[in-house]
Amino acid sequence: MKRIVATTSTSCLDYYEHEYDIRTIRIKIDMGDHNFKDDGTEIKADEFFKKMNEDPHLVPRTSQPSLGELIEFFEGLADEGYEECIVTTISSKLSGTFNGISQAAEMLEDRIKIIPFDTKTVCFNEGFFALEASRMIKEGASTEDILARLDFLQKNVRIFFAVDSLECLVKNGRLSGAAGLLGKLLKIKPLLEVEPDGTIQAIEKIRTTKKALETLCDYFKEYTNGHNYYAYIVYTGTELKDFFVNVLKESLGLENLDERPCSPVVGCHVGPQAIGLGIMLKD
Repeated sequence: MKRIVATTSTSCLDYYEHEYDIRTIRIKIDMGDHNFKDDGTEIKADEFFKKMNEDPHLVPRTSQPSLGELIEFFEGLADEGYEECIVTTISSKLSGTFNGISQAAEMLEDRIKIIPFDTKTVCFNEGFFALEASRMIKEGASTEDILARLDFLQKNVRIFFAVDSLECLVKNGRLSGAAGLLGKLLKIKPLLEVEPDGTIQAIEKIRTTKKALETLCDYFKEYTNGHNYYAYIVYTGTELKDFFVNVLKESLGLENLDERPCSPVVGCHVGPQAIGLGIMLKD
């Protein structure tokens, strides 16, 4: 059986070199005066976040591909001779893309077997699911074994991060309005987490972004205690990166971590100055 892996552009794989043929479903961005697909070519992440920094009140909107676009995408794979496609998606609590792919799967079941998998995460955490599935396909693993591996990953990934402003998260509906109002009134910079259920929650309210990043280290130690893990720095803007790198070295003894930029479509939700740690437990 000829198989392939697909993912969504929130996986940030456009900014990560790899050897696999992973197809990407593009989420769209509305900048107000300009619409485009998050494809890593029309506008790069650093340029996009620069635009957001220049206009603090700019809150770009995102929209998932239409059902028609998804059907066209998968029909194209079927035309190439693929019989099965495992699709690792952004958390279904953050986007309706998973549901759209599930509808397309039902409509195209006579042409190609589409297996949507809700990673319940985002950024390079999401991308890692696609990389693992592709690796296992290349090694000849069964689809059942691949899905078992993805289930393990789903239960063992986290992202802890801080943002300079809650405006984008609240206006795009990724955090409750009450939490956003509290942050605005009291100038609170909460520490946030992509929860196991795939939602974004404020886990601690802190007065400054820098203090939130220092507190993040405590959550990191608690989550990884007794485990082998892979961790990386996830970020939109770079203003806090040097500070965070120093905090990680002093508080956790971590140095030379990989740095994985978010794609613009993720930045639409978290803003231009978000930074934190993505974590994958290995055992």
